[in-house]
Amino acid sequence: MKELDKMKEYFGKEVQVIMDRPMGSKHPEHGFIYPINYGYIPNTVAGDGEEIDAYVLGEFEPLERYTGRVIAIIHRKDDDEDKLVVARDSISYSKDQIEALTEFTERFYDSEVLCSEFIKKDTRVSAKGFARRGEEILVIEEKDASRGSVYYRLFGGGMKFQEKATEALRREYKEEVGAELISEKFLGVIENPFEINGVKAHEIMMLYEVELPQNYYENEKFISNCDLGVSEAMWVNKSEFIKGNKVLLPVEIVEYL
Repeated sequence: MKELDKMKEYFGKEVQVIMDRPMGSKHPEHGFIYPINYGYIPNTVAGDGEEIDAYVLGEFEPLERYTGRVIAIIHRKDDDEDKLVVARDSISYSKDQIEALTEFTERFYDSEVLCSEFIKKDTRVSAKGFARRGEEILVIEEKDASRGSVYYRLFGGGMKFQEKATEALRREYKEEVGAELISEKFLGVIENPFEINGVKAHEIMMLYEVELPQNYYENEKFISNCDLGVSEAMWVNKSEFIKGNKVLLPVEIVEYL
């Protein structure tokens, strides 16, 4: 987990990749041909003690070196060496697309792609909610690697096509923390243009107050499975956000606490 946390710090950062396996080259042991450029980031250290490796997407000729932004992490559950995915700022890839483009190598491992599906130029509609425990609310703690700062966010995420907001909210709570919502109360709509990890995005948020099963009120912290891997969820007194001691994003949520 410490290795993955270290890799997450690269998300959104600009890096230089030196190619030791350019597009069209052959793997020295397995014999397959590299359909994309593949190399390493100098002056870094991966879990195996070597430099961190990176796939380069969106370039269609063999390269010697490349400068781009880290758009995803490939976490290998059965190996000690995770990979980074690098592309130009103007290029956006979904999780499915990244999986398909790196399948030529990652098919040999139990891998998962960690990225933010909202990194697109489209405006996203999301459903998010919070539970109350007296003066506390349940939030997820995350880090903005581009700024080196900690922030908090609510549970929830993007709504799928023809999915109702309450359906998306219930699905996200189930996926992120394993909770079956008992009820949800609509509070309002927040328009949220923002930048995270150096990437600009825009969402229209449907905000809810929710009720969770009793056992969630009895625990202080939880493990949450999010787009960028495992994060920690916890109860935080709302006064911390109201006074500005801790940052809850988007800041407009504070008005509903």
